[in-house]
Amino acid sequence: MNPRLAEIIAARKTFFITPDQSLFPENYLEEYLIHGFETYFIENDKACPIDKKVDIIRRVFRDSILFFNIDASVPGIGWPKFIAQIQKSYGDSILLGVLYTKRQTLEERLALEKYYLYDIGIKCGCVQLEYRKKTNFGIIEKTLYANQAMGRRKYVRALCGNNCGLIFTLAGKQHNGIIYDISLSHFSCTIPDDCALAEHEKLHNIQFNIKGLHIRADAVLFMKRVSGDGMLYIFTFINSQNENGLDIFVRQLLTPKLYEIMSENCKSILNRLFYKSDMANNQSLPFMKK
Repeated sequence: MNPRLAEIIAARKTFFITPDQSLFPENYLEEYLIHGFETYFIENDKACPIDKKVDIIRRVFRDSILFFNIDASVPGIGWPKFIAQIQKSYGDSILLGVLYTKRQTLEERLALEKYYLYDIGIKCGCVQLEYRKKTNFGIIEKTLYANQAMGRRKYVRALCGNNCGLIFTLAGKQHNGIIYDISLSHFSCTIPDDCALAEHEKLHNIQFNIKGLHIRADAVLFMKRVSGDGMLYIFTFINSQNENGLDIFVRQLLTPKLYEIMSENCKSILNRLFYKSDMANNQSLPFMKK
């Protein structure tokens, strides 16, 4: 497996299966990214049944959490039995949770919690959503935090392609760089030409082109290491108060673009498998072979 693909697969992700977007809209996922949570929606469609999608996610993204909206109507799926089968088959190798709309009585809620948490034994909670979207943002954020959905990194990195680059000036000379990955706190890049960057070098007014988004920011060299593409320079963003991080306005511009890149990376892998039945039915995923 190539290193880039391995990095995309390895990062912890949370998948919401058939979510109710009237209570939990997709734009919330960009906001969760600011807090270090990498989250995605998985919808039902006729091309690939939801049970196959769940199985593919489990096999590809092994460090992931799946939340099921048990109020969603999916042909051929009875959520209590379906989730029980997954939990029984995969045990502690998969982390499951459920979301549901607020019930009319406490007895209904307690019955759901008893079944999913104690009878089945799911680990990530039986979470009741309110009818107000703004309230649900906080409910789900707390649920992600409680289940350590952040993974090992405080800030999630977006792995970039050839459409992400930068320009900076050092000692009167302009240099171009190719961005390898970027987060709200750091970025790494290669610099094709000869550039004598000193340890902890601070660069001012770097011009970034992040897949068509043009922003400017300062950064200081954190470290450098040899990679397959040459020397990789890793920088920490510095804001206008000379503190680590981006200015708020720049961060607000960058966050949706980071989520766009990450979503494309993740979903390109899944869609390649979802919509090719020979791959979806194959227990050995071709691109994951050593």
